[in-house]
Amino acid sequence: MLIQKVCVIGAGISGLAAAKTFIEEGYEVQVYEKQGAIGGVWEKSRRYPGVTTQTPGRIYTYPDYPLPASYPEWPTGEQVNAYLESYANHFGVVQQIQFNTEVIALNAIDDGHKGWMVTLRTSEGNTITNNFDFVVICNGVNHIPYIPQVPGINSFKESGCSVLHSTQVNSIAQLEDKRVVVVGFGKSACDIAMLAAEHGSKCHIIFHQGNWKIPRFFFRLINFKFLIFTRFAEAMTPKYKPNSVEKWLHSGGKRLVNIFWRLNETILRYSFKLDALGLVPEKPLIEAIVASINMAPTDFYKYIRSQKIQTHKTSIARLVKNGVELASGKKLNADVVVFGTGFRQALPFLEEKYRHQCLDKEGYFHLYRNLINPNVPNLAFVGYNTGFSANLSSDIGARWLVELVKGHISLPAKEKLIAEMEADLEWRKSHGYAGYGGTCFFSSTFHYLDTLLHDMGLPARQTGSFVAVMQPLNSQAYSNVRAQLQDLHRATKKDVFPKNLKL
Repeated sequence: MLIQKVCVIGAGISGLAAAKTFIEEGYEVQVYEKQGAIGGVWEKSRRYPGVTTQTPGRIYTYPDYPLPASYPEWPTGEQVNAYLESYANHFGVVQQIQFNTEVIALNAIDDGHKGWMVTLRTSEGNTITNNFDFVVICNGVNHIPYIPQVPGINSFKESGCSVLHSTQVNSIAQLEDKRVVVVGFGKSACDIAMLAAEHGSKCHIIFHQGNWKIPRFFFRLINFKFLIFTRFAEAMTPKYKPNSVEKWLHSGGKRLVNIFWRLNETILRYSFKLDALGLVPEKPLIEAIVASINMAPTDFYKYIRSQKIQTHKTSIARLVKNGVELASGKKLNADVVVFGTGFRQALPFLEEKYRHQCLDKEGYFHLYRNLINPNVPNLAFVGYNTGFSANLSSDIGARWLVELVKGHISLPAKEKLIAEMEADLEWRKSHGYAGYGGTCFFSSTFHYLDTLLHDMGLPARQTGSFVAVMQPLNSQAYSNVRAQLQDLHRATKKDVFPKNLKL
């Protein structure tokens, strides 16, 4: 089937990358975004005050469109959104976006072999249907906020109190002079706890278990990207299909790996005084680094020590009038409860037959290379590879898809693809990469990008020397991927048609 018309669902980081990549290769692209603006998780209505990236900005960037030099190391949410708008305008994506338009149904035409019928609902309530040859789903794993069904929510609200998800906190006024209870221990939960401690009258944070957190600077001198975002550090975590060095490190060199992570644990315990606070995580750092580690807000542990943030390692039994009752029986007075409990994974618009192929009942995505399901033709996913460099992984993932559509990637038989996809997912489940529906690869960014580049016939980046493997991930090292592919295909054509062959 000749593919020309491409539908992209979502105008966040991954949707913009997918649209831009298909547009520059000459495809007719239409982007549908249910919000009124670009940005996804960075769109104004979804970001809380003071939010910044937890990845250093020079890593959290598209390879062929660097962040402005004036941006700080950790850009604010407003700056990230401005950058995304600039990117969309620069590459002519914004003209192809239809805002305030929600995809409500995605139905296969001839089992997907002839494309997909996309049903839309506009802000006026009108329903529209368009057909496309190829669809790229880019709404990601962070688009459906998850709030647990805690008993008593209605009575709590009826008493004049508020229940919010972290994505709904968009004004300091929602917390100001309020007694705030935050649920969760991830980045958004801790950021909002900081806001509540600074602007509310009381702040409590409730969590099942503490996660390892990393400071922006180790010993106030060394940017954590030099210790976490390098090939060297990444090699210290297990991999599916490791290279020879990784294979040795996790067998004969296991002792070296253990020493490396124990040393980092010791540094973190000392830096944050975790032992004195009783907040040493139960899981070892090597297990947390693959899916649940995040950056500590400045002064977060200082606020805990001073009791500006009061910690409760337990769960909520129920919400009651003007408060929260813990599993221990203790009651906390509260005006606002904020759930920083993440997101749930769903594809509600996708035809049921194909939805079950891509997303199982346990919430795991079944995707080859985190991009396609071999049983569902002409449908792809970008942004379902959750890591610290969403811009880069989305960009290279979109490039991989274009190469596949153009017939430049030779895949094994479908049966082998499915077997590989399932084996990869089972490995992730058994090695701690099961977060975000099995799409998590926080400590495997280099490894994942290497795999995609290898599929496209290109070499890995930042290799070949000790200096290279000790350098933080550099998005600009991937800026010439398209040019290299063009050279590769020109050379291939010359090989196919020798100079002395008359056509």
